[in-house]
Amino acid sequence: MDALKARRPVPQSLNGLSGLHALRREPDQFAMVENFVRFAKDDDPAFLRHAFSRICGRDPTSAERLGMEFDLRRGVLKRRDVVKRIVAIARRDGKTAYWDTLLPEDDDDTHDLPDASNANITPSGLLVNPDGQAMLVLVREVENVGWMIAPDLLCQPLQINDGNWTVQSGWLLTGPKRSMAEGDWLLDLDIIQPQTAKLDIEIVANSGLDFLQVMTLVGSFSGTVCMAIKREHRFIELRVRIHERSPEDRWLRPRNISMRRVS
Repeated sequence: MDALKARRPVPQSLNGLSGLHALRREPDQFAMVENFVRFAKDDDPAFLRHAFSRICGRDPTSAERLGMEFDLRRGVLKRRDVVKRIVAIARRDGKTAYWDTLLPEDDDDTHDLPDASNANITPSGLLVNPDGQAMLVLVREVENVGWMIAPDLLCQPLQINDGNWTVQSGWLLTGPKRSMAEGDWLLDLDIIQPQTAKLDIEIVANSGLDFLQVMTLVGSFSGTVCMAIKREHRFIELRVRIHERSPEDRWLRPRNISMRRVS
């Protein structure tokens, strides 16, 4: 009952979205290590089933379950190492999966080699501008060249017609699904689209549980909006969704979509 009373209302711009669940979400493939480690502390099989279900969206195979149970029982692996291994399995299965932790670095005595599944690894496209600000370029048009697009961001096939993107209704961009530095960030937008065309822009954290910025743009827009990223905000994700459009309006020209840290 407390969870029902405290749930966040659905933002107005998201009303009517297909597949939106205010209370129930699909397996998110984002793993906060400590949340999984504390599950069913005295029951390793239950812990494994829960972790595989939430991260991989399936039960472990017999080989996966028996091998990890054996290593846990012998103390060869700790639960946090198992969580990271399950994230790696999800990535092998073709899912976009990451792990993160709020534990201080001193409390984590594992010093592994760089792990691409660690959400704190600097994402591709993170630059430093001439003012010394960290800047994450998600989409940028380069004159006479084309577009810079961050990896694993596009949800629709890229089709260019007369210098514009051909788009369909639904999700266009989602990413980078990484944990960003705490502080104040600015979202710079420069988007050209038909005068009556609409698109939703969201900045979310923690698999969509926390909305940092939500807006609906009608027509072209060039400007900057701000958001505060806190320590507990993990797996930051930009989402761009195209509203239903008439056939002649199914185009978009994103000249700049980027984030920069100001403090």
